[in-house]
Amino acid sequence: MTPAQRDHRRGTLYMLLVIAIWGGFLPVAKAALVAVDPYWLTAMRFVTAALVFLVLLWRREGAHKISTEGKLWKIALFGSCGFAGFGISLFEGLRLTRPEISAMILALGPIQVALWQWWSTHRRPDNFTLAAIALALVGELLVVTSGEFARLVGGDALGNGLVFLASLFWTAYTLGGQQFPGWSPVRYTALSCSLGTVAIAAFLIVATLLGHSQPPSAAQLVAVWPELAYTVFCVSVFGILFWNMGVAKLGPLSAGLFANFTPVITYLIAIAQGRRPDAVELAGAVIVLVALIANNRHQSAKARSIHA
Repeated sequence: MTPAQRDHRRGTLYMLLVIAIWGGFLPVAKAALVAVDPYWLTAMRFVTAALVFLVLLWRREGAHKISTEGKLWKIALFGSCGFAGFGISLFEGLRLTRPEISAMILALGPIQVALWQWWSTHRRPDNFTLAAIALALVGELLVVTSGEFARLVGGDALGNGLVFLASLFWTAYTLGGQQFPGWSPVRYTALSCSLGTVAIAAFLIVATLLGHSQPPSAAQLVAVWPELAYTVFCVSVFGILFWNMGVAKLGPLSAGLFANFTPVITYLIAIAQGRRPDAVELAGAVIVLVALIANNRHQSAKARSIHA
């Protein structure tokens, strides 16, 4: 087996683990939110992850890399978006809507990146990408409404809107990585996550003073400890680590193709739990996945032709 084949096999294994971990994230987090509110759950999740990533950065790149190099406010801004904004908006929204719907909304991240690049560079995407964007948005509309468009202004509309806001925060964070050329993914993750916890603490204090948040009791933590362990360690630490390792082996385009399958796991979990999505919702989910996968393969083929 050649080194390239070995890298591809390892990268594939890492991404399969990512799909499994992230696919189960939202159903498990939904259960944890019964006992722990979004602010405390976000704090527990990312404070733990920040400590792990700082140790990893120190061991892999040295203590001198635990420095913002004069970019404190910039890295703090993106960290606040990627961890405070994303985490709190996602969990607040998840309390009001279903995990599988949330997974489909979050899957639109690549579409948001494409639209941002169009706006920022004034370079119109090719016709195939535009068609994929339009198709994905139509599918998403069917998923969210099940064909009953009145749902856009009632029922789960607020929850879905908050999850969409979370996806925008994560897209901003992802694009923010381009502002730090020369930094490794581990360094960007460790420093942004660490500074993002400051914003999380600020939101937690304000929410507590307003009576919107309160610390969980020991009994509540014990009641949902498996869900907390999965959310804090499996998703926030191992999920991100496996993602970075998969991207290093496969490249971002191929890794993104794997990530498109995450909502499939979430839907399978929902079905196993007894929920039966209607035909319109399932059709919309299939449309979104087909559009995202087709566009990812299209972009991958374009990249190969450019470097050929």
